[in-house]
Amino acid sequence: MYLEKALSKGLELGADFVELREERSLGTIIRVVDGVIRELSSGDELRISVRTLYNGGWGFSVAGSEEELDEALKESFKMAKLSSKWSSKFEADWPSFKGSYEVLGKEPAWEVPLERKIGILMDQHRIASSIKGVKNTNIHLVDSLRETRVINSLGTDTRQKISRVRISSYIFAHESGVTEAAFESKGGLGGIEIVEGAEVAEKAAKRAVEALSAVPAPPGKHRAILDPKLAGVFIHEAFGHAAEGDAVLNNESILADMMGKPVGAPSISVLDDPTIEGLYGSYRYDDEGTEARRKYIVKEGILSGYLTNLEVSKKLGTEPTGNARSMDFGNPPEVRMSNTFIEAGDWSFEEMLSEIKEGIYAIGSLYGYTDPAKGQFMFKAEGGWLIEGGELKKRLREVAITGMTLEVLHNVEAIGKELSHDPGSCGKKSQWVPVTTGSPHVMVSSIVFGGR
Repeated sequence: MYLEKALSKGLELGADFVELREERSLGTIIRVVDGVIRELSSGDELRISVRTLYNGGWGFSVAGSEEELDEALKESFKMAKLSSKWSSKFEADWPSFKGSYEVLGKEPAWEVPLERKIGILMDQHRIASSIKGVKNTNIHLVDSLRETRVINSLGTDTRQKISRVRISSYIFAHESGVTEAAFESKGGLGGIEIVEGAEVAEKAAKRAVEALSAVPAPPGKHRAILDPKLAGVFIHEAFGHAAEGDAVLNNESILADMMGKPVGAPSISVLDDPTIEGLYGSYRYDDEGTEARRKYIVKEGILSGYLTNLEVSKKLGTEPTGNARSMDFGNPPEVRMSNTFIEAGDWSFEEMLSEIKEGIYAIGSLYGYTDPAKGQFMFKAEGGWLIEGGELKKRLREVAITGMTLEVLHNVEAIGKELSHDPGSCGKKSQWVPVTTGSPHVMVSSIVFGGR
């Protein structure tokens, strides 16, 4: 009952709203580069995050134990009173939630010996390095158990225990002065069974080697098909961040004042859904205790919703969407995506190909740059194919796409019927959280291609 008592003490100090998040985090990070362990760490920590609200100003502090909680409350409230001098007051009258959620998997990763986890990565390295042309391998495994209880002064009391595991591979191939790279990952909610037997290194290695014999992509505007990996990263990075409500409030988004207006072709719909079972970015309750829900950001080309947390929902005049997320107990929740993807359409890949006389099929994603405020983007793809007469003709390298986000969305001609997802980690304000990108194949009438 010590958390409940702490809530009362926070209100007695004069806070308008008090939130406590008790969190235990444990996990392992292992990285093997060219068959050598380059990173190996593990941890098990328990802390209590304290947030208080006073006249629109927030305070945040962390207690290492029950005994430190009173002092953390005082520190948080002191910060809230100070920040209120530069804040606008709003009513803290959000809905409350109660419940629990647990996903541990068949074989919890924290019970698996380190030697076995290292063996999984070494197996991936051996498989990839045995493929002719592979020069370097970089294999990464991360597993975590995050157990939280969120309780606040409005009556919210949620408990959540989630196990996540993800393996990724970055493979480089080299031949005759040409170097190509490919990336593959697999992950989700559950135990070590998610990554055992995964073919991430082999798949990436084969694509990297295949690209060595490719020709540079022709620059300029082309009709194109984006594969699910590239389209998924595009919709997350170039569009999803612009749909985060804090960016909208701060005039750092091209989607400000666009609610209810067309932002893309009628064929495109975009969702954020943390409730999908097993995906890497899934959860039942966010880090403010709000129940997660499926929601459309774009419905048939029309902007239909922003992602919010408690404060942002109040300031935008909407309901909280369950997108308040923090990296760990040492950070306050921010508005973040979860599983963000383009909804499946009704076209097959073959039907898309048959429509294109000359164009480019762009595949994979290595890195990129986006500006949500200006709506600009650049993504370096793994490679692609030249399309001629409705057929894939030549393997391409040095493939990059660039342009304006909304222009590309308006140029969407067709959406594939087969949706796929990819696990990842998304950074914002120095916080990294697990997410999932996703999309079917997407055909666009025109997009600008460049090289490296």
